[in-house]
Amino acid sequence: MAIDESVGRTMKAAHMARSEGRRVIIKAGELIEARFARGVSPSLAARKVLALLIEKASGNAWQPGAHTITKKELRGSHESNDRLNDTLDELMAVHFKMPTISGRGRDAVLTAALIAWNIEETDDDGLSTVEWEFSEPARQMLQGSDYYARLNRAALLALQSKYSVTIFEIGCLLIGRHDRTWRGGLDDLREKLGVPHSALRNFADFRRFVLKPAKVEIDQLAHFTFDWEEKRAPGRGRRIAEVELCFTPKRSAAINAAADEVERPKVGRRSRRDGTVEHLRVVESGKALPAPSTFPTGSLSYGDREAAFAGVARAYGGGWDKDLIAEAYRTHMGDKLDTLTGTALLSSWEGFCKSYASRRPKP
Repeated sequence: MAIDESVGRTMKAAHMARSEGRRVIIKAGELIEARFARGVSPSLAARKVLALLIEKASGNAWQPGAHTITKKELRGSHESNDRLNDTLDELMAVHFKMPTISGRGRDAVLTAALIAWNIEETDDDGLSTVEWEFSEPARQMLQGSDYYARLNRAALLALQSKYSVTIFEIGCLLIGRHDRTWRGGLDDLREKLGVPHSALRNFADFRRFVLKPAKVEIDQLAHFTFDWEEKRAPGRGRRIAEVELCFTPKRSAAINAAADEVERPKVGRRSRRDGTVEHLRVVESGKALPAPSTFPTGSLSYGDREAAFAGVARAYGGGWDKDLIAEAYRTHMGDKLDTLTGTALLSSWEGFCKSYASRRPKP
C-alpha cells in the first residue's frame, strides 16, 4: 500500500515498522512529551493497552474511521478479558495536554481526549474484537508528527511500574540525540509522569516509589540505562527545585543481555537482577538438585542434571514427550543455549515448556 505523502515522518515510520514485524512500536514524540490532565494517572494496564492500540493502527492512526484489534492481541498487555472493559473505560477518560497555538495566534495549551469512542464485542473469547477511533485532535497531531521514538515492544510490555513505562518512552525518544537529558521542575516531572497531585509530596517518597523502581527495571530491560540528578533551590535548604532524567546507551554485550532477559519468564526476574539466584534448587522425586550449568545434549531421562529438566517438562509441558520438547527448545534457542546457564537456563526452559504446551492440543 502506498504511503500518503501528506503525513509526517512518524506515520511513515509506523507504516514501515508494521511491514517489518511486531518488534517495535512507533510513538509520536508529541504524544510522549504530552502530559496527562491533572488528576488523571493511567494505570500500568492502560498505558500498555494504549501502546498496543497505537501499534495496531500503525501508519493509519491519523486517518478518520475505526481501527480494529482482537482481545487476544490486547492480552499482550497481560490483561485478561474480564479486566479489559475497565481498562478501555479508563482510556476513554484519559486526556492529554500539549503546547499549541490558539486561533488568535498566541501560545496556548491543548487539552483533548486520546480516544473518541470504542466498541467492545461482549463475547468472552480471544477472537472478540475492539473497535476504536482516535480523537480528531489526536489524529491531527499524528498526521503532522515528524519525530518519534522506536519502543522495543517486548521490553515495554515487560515493565511492571506505570512510571517505568513513561520514563522508558522518554528514554527511547532521547537516546539517539546528542543531548540525552530531560530537564524540568519537580512539579513538571510529577505532571509529566501522571503522579496524582496529592500523592508522594515528599521527594524521598517520590524517589523511592517512582524513580528507583523505574531505574532498576529500565536498567535491566532497556537498551540504555537511566539515572537522575536532583537540583536544589539556592537558599531554600534541601528543597528539590529541578530534576534531570539522564539516559546512557549500553554497550553491545549489555544490550544483548537485556534482550535475553526480556525473552525470559517474568518469574525470577528480580532475583536475576539482584544476583540472588545462584543457590536456587529444583526438586525432582523429593531430591534437591543444584541449578545446572548447561542444557543436556541427549535424553532428559538420565542423570541428576537431566532429571532437573525432566521434572520441569512433566510439570509444565502439557503431557508432551519431554525429549520432543527438548529438541524443539534446542532448535528455538540455537547458539544462545551455549551462553545460558544456571537458574536463568531453568527459567528459560520452564517458559518454553509452558509456551510449547499452550500452542498445542493435549496429546
